Amino acid sequence: MYTVGSTYTRNDIYDLLGISADKRGGDWLNGYHRHGADYYIFCNVGVPGRTGHDYDNYWEGEKLIWHGKSQSHFGQAAIQNLISGEYRVLIFFREQDRAPFTYAGVGSPIPHMQIERPSRVDWIFRSENSREAPVFTDEYAPGATYREGQRTQVLVNRYERDRNARDACLQYHGSRCMVCNLDFGELYGEIGEGFIHVHHTIPVSEIGEQYTVDPVKHLVPVCPNCHAMLHRRNPPYSVAELKVTLGFLED
Repeated sequence: MYTVGSTYTRNDIYDLLGISADKRGGDWLNGYHRHGADYYIFCNVGVPGRTGHDYDNYWEGEKLIWHGKSQSHFGQAAIQNLISGEYRVLIFFREQDRAPFTYAGVGSPIPHMQIERPSRVDWIFRSENSREAPVFTDEYAPGATYREGQRTQVLVNRYERDRNARDACLQYHGSRCMVCNLDFGELYGEIGEGFIHVHHTIPVSEIGEQYTVDPVKHLVPVCPNCHAMLHRRNPPYSVAELKVTLGFLED
C-alpha cells in the first residue's frame, strides 16, 4: 500500500485506509497508533515536534534510533505491543516539522530494556514481503557479485553486498579491529573466533549506480562498537580519525 521513500500526510493515510472523518485525529496524532493488526509510528527526526518536545530520534546508518514519549517505559501495553513481533510496525518519519512523512518501511525492533524512561527502540527495516534480516549499509549478504549495484530506494540508497568481498577483506586484513585492535577470538575464545564487522570506507552516498569494490582498499574489519562510532557523523569518521580519538594515533 505504501512505497518506501515516498511521502504521505496523515490525511493521505486516512484516505488509503478508508478511515471515516469522525475517527481521524485523536490517537493518530500521539506518535504511535494501533490500527487492526498494525501499528503506525509517526516521528520527527532531528527536529522538535509542534509541541516543542524533541525525542532525540536519529538515523544510525539505515537503523532508526527511536524514543517513545517522555514517560514511556517497557511496562506499558503499547510499547510491549510494538516490540512483541505480533504486530506489523509501519514507520513514518520527517525531518521538518509540519512536513509530510516519509515512509521508512516495516520496522523490526531492537529494544533497549535497560533504559527506563523514555523507552528506546532501534528499528531495522526489511522488505514487507520478506522475513530475511535486513541488509545494513556495511554488512554483506550472500548471492551478489563483486560488482555492486541493484539499488533500491530506501532512506538512503541501499546496495546489495557480496559475502565474497567480506571474506576477501578478512583474508587480507584479518579479523582484528583496525581501530581498537580487539580480537573477539582472544577475548571470548571459540565463540568469538572470526567475529567482526566489515566497514565500507567509501560512504554509500558518494558511490554511483555501480562500482567495483576492492575488498582490500574499500573494506576494513572493525568491532561493533568502533563501527557504531565511525557512523556517529555523516560522512563517517575515518579509521585514522577514530584512532586519534582513542589515543592510538597522534593528531
